Amino acid sequence: MMKVRRAFACAIEPSPRVSTMSTLAALQLPIDWTAFGWSETPQLGDVALTTGDPKWAWAPTAPAFEVHTMEVPHATQVSGFVIDHVVLLVPDLDRAISRFDTIGLMPRLKMKVRGRPAAFFRGGPVIEVIESPVRQASIYGIAVTAEEPLESLALTWKAGGLSVGDVKDAIQPGRRIMTVHDLDAGFAVMSQDRAKGARE
Repeated sequence: MMKVRRAFACAIEPSPRVSTMSTLAALQLPIDWTAFGWSETPQLGDVALTTGDPKWAWAPTAPAFEVHTMEVPHATQVSGFVIDHVVLLVPDLDRAISRFDTIGLMPRLKMKVRGRPAAFFRGGPVIEVIESPVRQASIYGIAVTAEEPLESLALTWKAGGLSVGDVKDAIQPGRRIMTVHDLDAGFAVMSQDRAKGARE
């Protein structure tokens, strides 16, 4: 995904530990969702999306990062898409892990992403947390999973004026990915995880 041009955040105090595991309920990013043929406020799976400065909503409790929270908006369900993962950049991965622990989430995997320490949490969609040279936590962007073949989806979106990159193999075995460029937040589309369905 592309470099984010803007970052918006606010300072908040860490919240006490809760026993119930929280899940992501809504996300706001500076992306015009109607450019993809969706409504202004689409819902992909269990997560509502809206346009504006980066914010998020969690149920029942948001992790204590310097990210604005929001109310969950009324949204229109979009068929054929779900949010695969959300990328969160943080200055200190160990501290981020502690903050996710307070809302009942523990890392499912730790690894390096492009040479940087990263941890992955299941908060509804996967939350990919990457330690980066940022002053405070910020939402970098999202990747969604599409049922439609990526090549045909790319043609449709290019015809609508979007700048869509080539479809290529993803890091995850057996999956493919394409990136939409010239947006104010990272946005990628992935093919379905066939192996996940077989495991379940």
